[in-house]
Amino acid sequence: MADLVGFAHRLRADGLTVDVGRVATALRALGAYEPLADSDVYWATRLTLCSRHEDVLVFDAAYRAWFGTPPPALTAAPARWQPDDTERPAVAVADTNDAVAGAQPAPRAGYAERLATPLPWTLSTADLAEVAAFSNAFTAAVPLRRVLRRTPGGRGPIDVSRTARTMMRHGCEPVRLWHHDRARVRRRLVLLIDVSESMRSHRNRLLRFAYAAVAVAPTTTEVFTIGTRLDRITRELRLRDPTTAMNALADRRSDWDAGTRLGAAVTMFGRVWGGHQLVRAANLVLVSDGWELDEPAPLVAQIARLSRLTHRVIWADTDTGEPGFTPVAPALVDSQPYVHLVAAHDVAALRALAGLLGCTPCGLRCPQHRHLRKWSLPS
Repeated sequence: MADLVGFAHRLRADGLTVDVGRVATALRALGAYEPLADSDVYWATRLTLCSRHEDVLVFDAAYRAWFGTPPPALTAAPARWQPDDTERPAVAVADTNDAVAGAQPAPRAGYAERLATPLPWTLSTADLAEVAAFSNAFTAAVPLRRVLRRTPGGRGPIDVSRTARTMMRHGCEPVRLWHHDRARVRRRLVLLIDVSESMRSHRNRLLRFAYAAVAVAPTTTEVFTIGTRLDRITRELRLRDPTTAMNALADRRSDWDAGTRLGAAVTMFGRVWGGHQLVRAANLVLVSDGWELDEPAPLVAQIARLSRLTHRVIWADTDTGEPGFTPVAPALVDSQPYVHLVAAHDVAALRALAGLLGCTPCGLRCPQHRHLRKWSLPS
């Protein structure tokens, strides 16, 4: 145990991401070998403490320096090693009948966490045009909400103090009645963007959409990415230049294109930010295809709680552009009473979503946005 903990500290010093969960998994892997050989120690620690192929060379050097023995000359893990029942494999969520029939398999989801630094993103002319289109959509639709603070004007209640002061200046004659009304401020927007492997084809467009939202309203917009963990990326998106902002995101060691744990990430969001002013009366948009391996009940419970705290919860599904689309992800189906389901598969759908956020009273019932809810959920 002491050797393994010290070896984990050595790997962290060399730049590898080794948390407590990986060390615990390595201990269970070592306990599965009876008896334990030198090659078993190598493979059990390498398979549990390395998260990327690029980590193998660093791991081998640290293994040789720490244990004093060279790594075994095998090219694959021994076939006799088997994980215990407590480990959850990263398998695909798919229908076996569809697979046998040759149909398109369902989206994949897994538990694997892969912290990576993607290559720098270069925005083309078309990408910058998308950012401009999203910015125009957010600028044209400004979501407002009333607050308790009063402001002069309008046709609300009579401003008694101001009217009385005017009367005193005119011999106590009511020469004019002044009114006041509740002030209106911009409604907050919170974006939760799924960046798991199943969302890889939509990730860059969604990040450009988030950048445009932050650029239009930097003080009232918050953006988080969800995959196997929750990351707040608002600070990077507040950079003035879009290319600089995208490169700042690329420099983050985040779980891009990894597994999906929507329930855990949304639960963490509710635990940290659920009691914060940021969520109160805000528009909360969850952009995801809804696929994961965890039970849907915790995610649905958190969405139900957030629907009571926020102004409304909008689930933007990226699969709605497929022909004959019908939501089948268990988490999405069970969340039906608490969310508004809209499309997010292309630029036009995202621009419509920006317009929906500015339509305060509609709730997808006004003639302008009723068509966005044409994808019916199964009962």
